[in-house]
Amino acid sequence: MEVSIEQIIVRIVQEVVRELKARNVTVVYGGSTPVSGVQGRSRSETIDMSAYKTPVLTENRLQRLHELTGEVIVPEGTIVTPKARELIRRKNLKIVTINGGQ
Repeated sequence: MEVSIEQIIVRIVQEVVRELKARNVTVVYGGSTPVSGVQGRSRSETIDMSAYKTPVLTENRLQRLHELTGEVIVPEGTIVTPKARELIRRKNLKIVTINGGQ
């Protein structure tokens, strides 16, 4: 069996976060918003689409998210491509829409 150092780190962090949550400690990664309800993931990322007249969420953009991301925040009216929808289902990501083009 072969396990990468990244996989070991992720497992250790998940266990530590689980223990901290059991002690009612909220863990925030790099200033991100804590996410609840997304198993194994506790990071939320806002995708800046202010430069786009019509924001489009693509598979390529989702693939560049941090591996602990469980929630993606996009502006209301964002078009989600079919490949992005597939990846959202596969990674069990939660998509949250907000008002404004942030």
